[in-house]
Order: sequence, then C-alpha cells, then structure tokens
Amino acid sequence: MTLIMSSLITQIIGFACMAHLIVDFIVTLDKAWIPTKPFKCDKCFAFWLSIGPMMIQYGLTGILYSAIIAIVAQIIFKYTV
Repeated sequence: MTLIMSSLITQIIGFACMAHLIVDFIVTLDKAWIPTKPFKCDKCFAFWLSIGPMMIQYGLTGILYSAIIAIVAQIIFKYTV
C-alpha cells in the first residue's frame, strides 16, 4: 500500500511539474496561433496532459487524480512566477 501511494504521489507531482515546464516554454514562444486554452493555462494543460495516462492506469478514478494534478500545477504556477 505504501509503495502504491508513493508511486501515485510521484506521478501527481511529476505530471504537475512537467505540465508547468511545458506551458512555461509555450508561453515564451508568444505565438498568436497557439490557443490560450489549454496550451497557455497550467491548470488546463496539466489536466489534459494527465487524463489519458491516469484513466488507463486507474480507471475512472484517474479523472479525480487528473483534477488533483491540475490544482497542484496551478499551485506550482502561483508560487514560482
């Protein structure tokens, strides 16, 4: 049980950090043809980036984990900018 929770926490933090880094890169490109949502929004991008892998791995509970990932990405954005 502890190993599973440790792996899940690592995945949540990893997806949130990866989404933040990708969005930060996309925002620096500053291209008009890139839509604001979901590509320039940490919360949206993190959710859509993680929804597929999380649902494959955890089933419908993956939606909840993706929501948590989105909020963690937003917290990272709020405190690193």
